[in-house]
Amino acid sequence: MKKNEYNFDTEVKRILAEKGYVRRRQLIKDLMEIHKNERGYSLKSINRKLDNLINQGAIIRLKYPDFAKLGIEDTDKRASYLTLKDISKIKEHMDKILERLGSEEPTKQKMALKEIARYEQTYVLTPKQLDLVVTQFDKNIDNGNIDDELADKLLLLLDRYILKKDIEPTNKTKIIDLLVKLLGKYPVPVSTHVNLRTHIIYLLGHYGHKAVNERFIKDAKTLQDPFSVEDVYNTEYTANLIEEHREELYRLEEELAIEGKEYASQFVSNVRTDALINLGLHENIYTKGKKEDDFW
Repeated sequence: MKKNEYNFDTEVKRILAEKGYVRRRQLIKDLMEIHKNERGYSLKSINRKLDNLINQGAIIRLKYPDFAKLGIEDTDKRASYLTLKDISKIKEHMDKILERLGSEEPTKQKMALKEIARYEQTYVLTPKQLDLVVTQFDKNIDNGNIDDELADKLLLLLDRYILKKDIEPTNKTKIIDLLVKLLGKYPVPVSTHVNLRTHIIYLLGHYGHKAVNERFIKDAKTLQDPFSVEDVYNTEYTANLIEEHREELYRLEEELAIEGKEYASQFVSNVRTDALINLGLHENIYTKGKKEDDFW
């Protein structure tokens, strides 16, 4: 096998491992965009190479009759999707595992999340299945049946799917409500699970929810060392929210400075500048945690 064909095969398998399945037309479009003006990535060449992978049994073509049983929401009967292997039996197993998330026994819930993670490179949850994950945990929070470890594992799952894989639950209202409840349960960093609250803020930032800004203001006013959470807000997920509230945050920065709370004021200043940097509106010209010199 030629090196460029090996690289093509490896890249396609990696994409399918990450996504679970991809519509053939979209995969071809993505590959042509990634490898613009490169030899071997014309429409004809890509189709030929994909057909070779199918004929070798390395990947499988899914047609319309397969869509429903795999949770693919596409009404186009002419569409075809590609996946690494026949995952219908694994989906049946995952459906049963997802039901166990509704248990009132935390150990069963943790084991279910562990099982989902075990199959992550083989099977990707569908948006409808993510809806079920959200519904089950929302119920458990209301009943008080969720501990720090379980919340941490849940948020890692949601982070990987929503932010990394770009696969979201269909019910946006439900996922946002769940995240707001979790932020209410974990308003400050958890020492034993350092990324728990960070995942909540990233996800709420992704959905553009005001709770991120409200939490940022409280952190500035109450945390003894606000710089310890600066990186939580220095991200593409929160940048738009921070910048959109420029007037409110400027007043906060000013208020803290007048009160002599220099560290807190500087924390707000740093995060506001971080947001501009993440939006491509400012150069990174200062060292975090230190007072800025004049920008001019």
